[in-house]
Amino acid sequence: MNIDQRTLQIVTLAVLFALVYAQRLMKGSPKQTAEGLAFPLKPLVLWSRILVLPLYFVLLIGPRYINHQPVPVWLPFVLVALLFFVFYQIPATIVFTPTGLVQHFWLRKDKSIRYDEIMTAQIMGAGRMTRVLGDNRVSIMHTWNHSAAEQFRQEFEQRTGKRVLR
Repeated sequence: MNIDQRTLQIVTLAVLFALVYAQRLMKGSPKQTAEGLAFPLKPLVLWSRILVLPLYFVLLIGPRYINHQPVPVWLPFVLVALLFFVFYQIPATIVFTPTGLVQHFWLRKDKSIRYDEIMTAQIMGAGRMTRVLGDNRVSIMHTWNHSAAEQFRQEFEQRTGKRVLR
């Protein structure tokens, strides 16, 4: 069976959209680490960004390269910049440590709020996100990309003694 590049591109795009939809259906689970209770990204979210996006970019450039058509010099740079931007925007793992809430990013500086500095937490976006605000002007966001949203809220209320506002 011979599949042409256009069909492969359409199938890859369909898989990407299916993964985006499936990510919202998964709940994920927190993990106990040496640092504390961690709420990482759902595995499907991580794999879709690590594997599917670069694969799709290859499918954009591949046909031109195979057919010996010139690839514009700027195109690989734009694609690398887009990959960097995607990885820069990946929501970070959130950890409940003994002293506070810490968010570890891949390409950015970590955010942290001590429990006594937390002013409020509120649910946003029809229950898909929980934003925790500290009096040190730090905001930590638990998004739909993270594992176990309801357990995150319960753990927050238990550790801080504050209610999550709806």
